[in-house]
Amino acid sequence: MFSSLDISVLSHATEDENKITNFILEYFSKSSTSKHIENVKTEGHWKNPITRINIILLLFTNEYFEDMMNELIAVYGNAELDKYLKNNVDNKGSIYFRLDKQKLCLGKLELSDNDAVRIIFRRKGKFEK
Repeated sequence: MFSSLDISVLSHATEDENKITNFILEYFSKSSTSKHIENVKTEGHWKNPITRINIILLLFTNEYFEDMMNELIAVYGNAELDKYLKNNVDNKGSIYFRLDKQKLCLGKLELSDNDAVRIIFRRKGKFEK
């Protein structure tokens, strides 16, 4: 169903980018052998250093999706999560999540638009809505 899982998050100068990366990789630990990590250095509006951490996982994507869905259903319920998903699917069938970075570092899932970990489950093959 999914060909890859793309994860991206911003690490600000006051944050430890290695810690953030390790927390994310710990949560998605099934793919320890099939991953690509890229750190891109950039700067914010006030010239403060920011690192964009990009992680691509190629294995266990369907299992991760099922695990995330089960955790999010337990928190938000089916109706609320269905509403969220309908607003976060593109025309290729890829599904987009934004999760609270601090909660994810604690091993918990919470949807959030602020200081978020961006997750994309990329669909393989044709998609029909």
